[in-house]
Amino acid sequence: MSPTHDQLLALAQAFGLEPSYTDNWGELHIADVPVALQFLAEKGVTVEVAHAEPEPDTLVVSVGAEPDRFSLTFPADRPDAHKSKSISCEIKVEAVEQGGESCAFALKAEELTVELDRPARCLHVGVPFPHGLQPGVYRVTAQARQEKWAATSSAWWLVCPTVAYEPPELREGRKIAGIGLALYGLRSRRNWGIGDFTDLRHFVEWARSDLGVDAIGINPLHALFNRKPYHTSPYLPSSRLFRNFIYLDVENVPEFQDSRGAKTLVSRPDIRRTIEHLREREHVAYEEVAALKRDVLREAFHTFLQNRNNQRWDEFRAYRQAEGTYLENYAIFCALDEHFRTSNLQCRSWRDWPAAYRDPTSSAVAEFRRHHENEVLFHMYLQWQIEEQLSAVQRAARDKGMIVGLYHDLALGSDRDGADFWALQRFFHAGFSAGAPPDAFSPHGQDWGFSPPNREAMRKAGYEPFLKDLRANCKHGGALRIDHVMKLHRLFWIPRGCKPQDGVYVKDYEADLLNALVLESQRNRTIIIGEDLGTVPFDLRLRLMAKRVYSYRLFYFERDDQGNQLPCHSYPPDALVSVSTHDLPTLAGFWSGRDIDLRIAVGHVEKEREQGLREERANHKAKIIERLVRHGHLPADRAHRAWIETSPTEDLHAAVLDFLFRTPSKIALINQEDLFLDDRQQNLPGTTTEHPNWVTKMRYTVEELRANPEARRCAERFYGLASLCGRVTR
Repeated sequence: MSPTHDQLLALAQAFGLEPSYTDNWGELHIADVPVALQFLAEKGVTVEVAHAEPEPDTLVVSVGAEPDRFSLTFPADRPDAHKSKSISCEIKVEAVEQGGESCAFALKAEELTVELDRPARCLHVGVPFPHGLQPGVYRVTAQARQEKWAATSSAWWLVCPTVAYEPPELREGRKIAGIGLALYGLRSRRNWGIGDFTDLRHFVEWARSDLGVDAIGINPLHALFNRKPYHTSPYLPSSRLFRNFIYLDVENVPEFQDSRGAKTLVSRPDIRRTIEHLREREHVAYEEVAALKRDVLREAFHTFLQNRNNQRWDEFRAYRQAEGTYLENYAIFCALDEHFRTSNLQCRSWRDWPAAYRDPTSSAVAEFRRHHENEVLFHMYLQWQIEEQLSAVQRAARDKGMIVGLYHDLALGSDRDGADFWALQRFFHAGFSAGAPPDAFSPHGQDWGFSPPNREAMRKAGYEPFLKDLRANCKHGGALRIDHVMKLHRLFWIPRGCKPQDGVYVKDYEADLLNALVLESQRNRTIIIGEDLGTVPFDLRLRLMAKRVYSYRLFYFERDDQGNQLPCHSYPPDALVSVSTHDLPTLAGFWSGRDIDLRIAVGHVEKEREQGLREERANHKAKIIERLVRHGHLPADRAHRAWIETSPTEDLHAAVLDFLFRTPSKIALINQEDLFLDDRQQNLPGTTTEHPNWVTKMRYTVEELRANPEARRCAERFYGLASLCGRVTR
């Protein structure tokens, strides 16, 4: 007999699917039967033999809230095994980290509780939890015995701190300021057409000495394909575990100076002209810059290979061992991608490769690895060089006295055509993509293109890929932004080939993920900022703040039900405040309506809606002026329509900065576009070729930050306002 609609949804709900959701307009949406069936199929659940979700192999707990008992699951070939009073259990608990603690203990029958699961042919054995374990990841192995029966079991324990890391200065009430920038957009007289790590170090030194800031926020540095138009977004990377080599300062790579081939190549007149042309171009040319840097870095790598038996080679070997199979798989993917793109122009994705190479564990992939060892090592070498240059930037920031230094950004997902998906396929659901339901911002909804995570596979693996993602992005920084932090609670899943309105919300294991996030935060001494913009599930912000995950508050969005700007004292202390993000207009662009002009030009706004949008913007601007005047950030004579409708002025920027610096929030981050009164935004959501996304360069070169009078005046205004509010010290 087929299940009813309610029974089907109840079964899907056991695996995370929310049977219904209410959209932005208050309309209730109930999951359709075909979508629920497809969802269960993705989970490997057949309706005819379905049962509740299996007992977890992973336990995630907070220190001080450990359970009294924990269940271990053993296979039971004998149906009467649980009746025996002679079952005993030996357990070994071992920390995964090298040098971590371990313990072993034996338990007698009277200390155990035994329950037989006949359909699953297994025993659930309850054992006492060993209290007193230090925070960390533990591998648990156990053996249960009786007279003629024995079985083994294993599990993961994640013992987590109670709250995320917070520097002593912030715990004691210190407030800090930071500058946000797109690294690719940094301009200098020496780079190769894209901002690099040397530019970043120079910017850090200037920002600390001239602005007194404690944090520099940068775009995600994730590895990209660097191919236009779809593979240059830092928020749809090939890998979140590794970084984009395009940010390397090639001439600062140690082997470059020793490589005759590399130096000869760079000294060629045509190459010098190419570098100068790329440097002077209005926008970043990812493909051209990546191709040029790759060619020169190959020459440097060949020199490195010729001198294997030295200290540098030993350091490289140690790096490879530390990164393990994750680095190995990433480098193999990069080598395979280049190989098939060169030999077959139709291979646009790993899904187009011959079938044997689509499985990273296949013998064909292993054989390719053996025959292309140097190519694989080259991609490992690039990551090693990134580690060296990026760590030098963070050291420079901390040596200058910055409390945070670099503030990194972790994208929500990875490209389904990229390295992470290929290497970790079992941790994703390929039949769905993540996105957002229709709302006022996107009336047709959004399909972000990447596949949502497989929560059961993640938990079964002890959340290792999730922890690795966090650890990789906490490195060489003091803070980490979690893009769309609501993913810890749920994501909106859209069946492949369907429209967003056909999607459903699917819950993840929020408590587990939040505790694991806290664990990595403390282990890496990294502040966590959760990007909690948009529709936030009920009480999620409270649960995040209880774990000391900072909120993310934007000046534009902090309004009451009547559209009034909230007063600065209403902002929460455990938060980062800013004017805007890469997806929203800068303050200058907002005031001039440039973002509305762009949306109309690309067809995102119908002509008949234009007047309404502009009136809404004028009203919003009036509310902003009203708030700034009421609290003394602007003089009273600015509260009139004529001034509101004029172009933005330095007075307005100063007033908004003053407002943000006076909020109770512990971190105020001002994007460089808002520092320098720039009206260009980095990304126009929903566009690819219609708008120059992720390519906009900074108005001033790094060298001009002190030499240009306008840039210097902006810096002095920033420092003056921030220091008055106690946000910065030099």
